[in-house]
Amino acid sequence: MKNALAILFCLASMVAIGQNKDYAINLGAYVPDQIENVPASAKKMLLNKLGQLVTANGISDNQYNSRFIITPNIVVATKEVMPTSPVKVVLVLDVTLYIGDGIAGTLYASETFNLKGVGTTETKAYMQALKRLKPKNEAMQAFLTRGKDKIIDYYNSNCSQITKEAQALENSGRLEEALGIMLSIPASSTCFDKSQSKTKALFIKAANRDCKLRLNEAQAIWSANQDIEAAREAARILSSVVPEADCYGQVKALFSKIEARAKDLQDRDWNYKLKVLDATKSYYDSAFEVSMANAQNQPNTVMYNVRGWY
Repeated sequence: MKNALAILFCLASMVAIGQNKDYAINLGAYVPDQIENVPASAKKMLLNKLGQLVTANGISDNQYNSRFIITPNIVVATKEVMPTSPVKVVLVLDVTLYIGDGIAGTLYASETFNLKGVGTTETKAYMQALKRLKPKNEAMQAFLTRGKDKIIDYYNSNCSQITKEAQALENSGRLEEALGIMLSIPASSTCFDKSQSKTKALFIKAANRDCKLRLNEAQAIWSANQDIEAAREAARILSSVVPEADCYGQVKALFSKIEARAKDLQDRDWNYKLKVLDATKSYYDSAFEVSMANAQNQPNTVMYNVRGWY
């Protein structure tokens, strides 16, 4: 299974991607297509702006299938075209931000910001207005704190159910989804300490399964043909194995043989390295680093439910 490790952590990240090294709350910036009359470039800027607002207030930005989202609605309060040279467009926008559970459709917090923008085009006026969303604004900070508190409450109140759901997935062989659910639990919730042993066990179990798959695949490629192309492909596969896996010693042994052969073939472009176990990192760090690297290349597959929010 060529993409076993990528599948493992990308699926896990459907729920859990984006936590920082403090395992903080993760919150996805989501700009729905149904926001009408907002220029495409302004929408893109708004998505980035929401991520900045979140991270500047101690929350991890996650645009990759996060359960909890921050999403906007924009209403043009006034629009005026000034007969200057060049012509200036003046927009006053009411931008309302919402935080909630995008899967269950539960709204947690909302706040409206009145923003003015001036530009030589309507698009530039939109972008100037949106730049006025400031992370250190008191109303913004209070809004994000309310949303964060509600997310923590979700994990505190549903810890047992979350663990049971992960166990059911594990029992059915869906380790990657089970791991994703457990990795989504923030350290600031009471559920975190209760769940650490289970999360670590899932990570090791999943890593071991992936290690065997990767090792077998690389061995098959190398046994079939020991030319430079086979060396590169096998090394690429082995370089994705996490060092916490039980079969990592076998991975190192095979990699050394392949690397030596590549040197004999005088491959000047050889730049493959195995992952190295860092004693300063927790298993959480390892899991999140791999999952983030892989999930960023995956499409956002979650369909959010924001009905009734605005």
